Amino acid sequence: METAPLTSPVPSADKVPCSVGMLTFNSARVLRRALESVKDFDDIILCDGGSTDETTRIAEEYGTRVILQDAEYKMPGGNRLINMGGARAQMIEAAKNEWFLMIDSDESISPGLHDDIARIARAPYRAGDPLAYRIPIRFFFAGRLIKHSSNYPGYQPRLFSKKSGGRYTRVMHNRMEFNAGVPIGTLAYPWYVYLEREDIGIFRAERGWYRRVEVEEACKRTLPDFMRYVVFWHLKAAAGIAGRSLYLYLRYGFKDTMPLQVEIGRTLGPLILILKATLCRTQK
Repeated sequence: METAPLTSPVPSADKVPCSVGMLTFNSARVLRRALESVKDFDDIILCDGGSTDETTRIAEEYGTRVILQDAEYKMPGGNRLINMGGARAQMIEAAKNEWFLMIDSDESISPGLHDDIARIARAPYRAGDPLAYRIPIRFFFAGRLIKHSSNYPGYQPRLFSKKSGGRYTRVMHNRMEFNAGVPIGTLAYPWYVYLEREDIGIFRAERGWYRRVEVEEACKRTLPDFMRYVVFWHLKAAAGIAGRSLYLYLRYGFKDTMPLQVEIGRTLGPLILILKATLCRTQK
């Protein structure tokens, strides 16, 4: 487990008026890094799945609030989370502030992103201002910054105002929806995801229970939706990943690019989903 001195409290008047939500389960190995990046936000919420390591003790050091993941979002008889969207909704509901930032326990925010969020959360609202912001992603792999990857900048709407009606609409691969007409802005500074060599497996085409949930969701779609959102969209995604990866390797080589195993896994993932979902439909 990582060790670090207790952090000095940030005076409340200087804290960023934005809530932060993180899902955790036995996250002690990586949690300090995430909490350090948001330690002067005035409302940090961990939605925990029943950790048995030092997760909750570390959370206490940083003055975070810990709520438990609702049993209906977990696998019966266990702690495995099978409805991430539901658990994330718990944190939005519990948030004290108008502005809300979602990150995971194995992530952090860059200093530039921190300053942008502070500026947005403290500014008075003016008609036409964005009520949600897309943020680019950057990866570190085994401590090395990945400068070129098929999913960069990979914008996601991680920061939003409750006025936007922001909500997660899928069990896995959470997708955010907002009220009609909500203006959405784009920020330049990234949030960081940290990968180690043993994490490559998460990008493989076969991902056990996680893949099963995706297949079950795809099976429930009507035939037109299945062809549009499962077959066509995922074929397009696989082709895009393969094409971008090839271009990046040819242009930059392998020094500052994502490991080849990761890009192969990301390319095969959508194709495997199409195959498994199609088999599921034929067996119904």
